[in-house]
Amino acid sequence: MNKHKRDMLRAAVLIHGQLASRDRPTSSVSLPDYTWTAIRRLQGQITRAARLGWNGAARRLGREMADVLRRFQADLEATRQTIESQTASSTIPCSSEIYRDLTALQEEFDDVEAHLEEHELVVTTDCIVLDDIELGEFEIHLDWQQLGSSHPYRIVARDPNPAAQSTEITHPHVQSETLCEGDGHAAIQAALAQGRLYDLFLLVSQVLHTYARGSAYAELDNWNGILCRDCGTTMSPDDSYGCQRCGSELCDDCRQSCAGCEESYCSGCLSQCPECEMDFCRGCMTACPGCDRKICGSCMEDDLCLRCREEQLQEEEESDDVDDHSNHPTAPHADGPTDADQPAEEVCQAKYIATREEGPDAAAESHRLGETLVSA
Repeated sequence: MNKHKRDMLRAAVLIHGQLASRDRPTSSVSLPDYTWTAIRRLQGQITRAARLGWNGAARRLGREMADVLRRFQADLEATRQTIESQTASSTIPCSSEIYRDLTALQEEFDDVEAHLEEHELVVTTDCIVLDDIELGEFEIHLDWQQLGSSHPYRIVARDPNPAAQSTEITHPHVQSETLCEGDGHAAIQAALAQGRLYDLFLLVSQVLHTYARGSAYAELDNWNGILCRDCGTTMSPDDSYGCQRCGSELCDDCRQSCAGCEESYCSGCLSQCPECEMDFCRGCMTACPGCDRKICGSCMEDDLCLRCREEQLQEEEESDDVDDHSNHPTAPHADGPTDADQPAEEVCQAKYIATREEGPDAAAESHRLGETLVSA
């Protein structure tokens, strides 16, 4: 028998001793704390979005809430099944049965090791790829001295490709080397309670090969970072800004501030005031009743835009000028009566006398004027 087989046999004996000595009814139960925290967080976000009128964001958050609530319901059911399995009587496998499980694991996985000094069994998965994102191989470390606790194993990434959100998240359902078991929780806990190591490692590997959208520590859509809606740049969630109207994620270079409320918006949710040419959100713009243009509050005067207000003042000024002219008729000439104020005959006689002094041609013309006047 080679060293590897001897180590496996020695590990089987130690594991049997641990299973026989533990007090199973006092095993701790893992409650779905993370799911409940996510529900409370989403509830606060939905309330804020509804209060501010961000209808699109509220609907999106509502769909996420529905997914998380379904996950919470499944986790509660899994916890109930775990408690039932822990309180039920079962037969502890003998050392030879445990050894057969360890031998079967070597046929299922390429790398199975027994670390006696660390009292650990280590099984390595194949390379895991989810939604075209390569996460690499993972080691499942089972500490047999911790059998009886809810998480006697940990998940270690061999060549980590962590989420941009946190280096502690090496898999959508692994954070700080702890697996969120999800739908596999009840089966995994039952395998632990009954000492079925072959089933345990297969179940954990199956969970690592799955992705449950909506209940992950980090979504695969944003695994390598969040994409800026305007420029497409990848960024960390800590460096992103959400548009206050549509909820789009923006980088620092693309986010724009409303000149009125100073909140962050994407380029599509801001409009330029035609008067001052500054950018404002819809809530800070008002339709001018005179021209129907959207104007910011600073460019409104007496509920009109500056252009319409100027036209209104000009019309009022012109109206006042007309009224003044009609109320004050033209006064007589200060130097005396004009030709229009004298009888026509006297005007013609005066012109006749004046033209006689100017010469024969002017006199003839004056004579004809007099004849025209007499005939009239």
